[in-house]
Amino acid sequence: MKIGVDARLYGLKHRGLGRYLKEILDRLARLDQQNDYLVFLTKDNWQEFQTDNPRVKKVLLDIRWYSLAEQFIVPLKLKKYKLDLMYWPHFNLPYFYKGRSVLTVHDLIINHFPHSRATTLPKWLYSLKLLGYKSVIKRAINRAEKIIVPSEFVKKDILENYKIEGEKIFVIYEGCSLKNINQATKGTLSDFNISKPYLLYVGAAYPHKNLEFLIKNFEKFNSQENFKYQLALVGGDDFFYQRLRKSFDNPDIIFTGQVSDNQLSVLYSSARLFVFPSLFEGFGLPPLEAQAHSLPVLSADSSALPEVLWDSVLYFNPRDQKEFLLKLKEILEDQALRERLQAKGLENIKRFDWLKTAEEIHNHLLA
Repeated sequence: MKIGVDARLYGLKHRGLGRYLKEILDRLARLDQQNDYLVFLTKDNWQEFQTDNPRVKKVLLDIRWYSLAEQFIVPLKLKKYKLDLMYWPHFNLPYFYKGRSVLTVHDLIINHFPHSRATTLPKWLYSLKLLGYKSVIKRAINRAEKIIVPSEFVKKDILENYKIEGEKIFVIYEGCSLKNINQATKGTLSDFNISKPYLLYVGAAYPHKNLEFLIKNFEKFNSQENFKYQLALVGGDDFFYQRLRKSFDNPDIIFTGQVSDNQLSVLYSSARLFVFPSLFEGFGLPPLEAQAHSLPVLSADSSALPEVLWDSVLYFNPRDQKEFLLKLKEILEDQALRERLQAKGLENIKRFDWLKTAEEIHNHLLA
């Protein structure tokens, strides 16, 4: 069997989606010694993906995702390889691709948050792009033989928004692989100007991540606590983070920019608390990474997060300032609660393993 994999978003540069693809593809390349794989990459991530499996071949497909060229040129280029199946680890199955496909849909965020604040494009162009997105994802969901989703929440969301049979949607949880690295922390923390006990957030800064809510309420809380804490926000320095930097000029708000896995592990290990205020998640990997580092988690009670985190975190309503401030004070001051959440967090992450995720995806590709 000849299987194609769209790996143009492979690698940590592409945040959660890039990590998902890296974790899955690296394991698939080791798992399957019987079938042939063509891994489609760009010039930017060509060197990043490496494998010793002779049945896995790299192919250059340097066409930008979410583009018109993706819709027209990608199908033409793939046609010559005569693939038995194509795996798309994102919703962007090209509109005109007619081959057999398995698709992963991580969430339907744009369906729920189609606001122009979530883009750098002019409003008129974003409106056109939004129409294109809705058309592409609707066709992709209808045409795919199987759809993989990371949670029951996303499956339910798809069934409520599209007229398809639930039998072709398969829930496969993501894994948690970031290791707790025991090493000196002083250098890393000082590099980021962290000099106080700090709260940590890891992820993007899109509007639905609710970081304005987090920062405003942290500032209020910190002023009441005699400014004894800092808040570290970890994520690539894109337009959305730059917008936050301009809005909040405060030495106790730390914007780290993109960090390595080693630096990230140190930041998790040294934090006082992990805070995740997101309004909408299809899964929610950063809280699990925090739990792998024995870090207590204060999480929004929204979307897929209760399904993934169970009772291993302290929840709050991400739109309720008063509740957030009360829960924040509670988790920072109640040591017994912190220790209980640390123990439950370490138990919770045992449910999530990237090898199991890759094996289940592999089984669906071959079935």
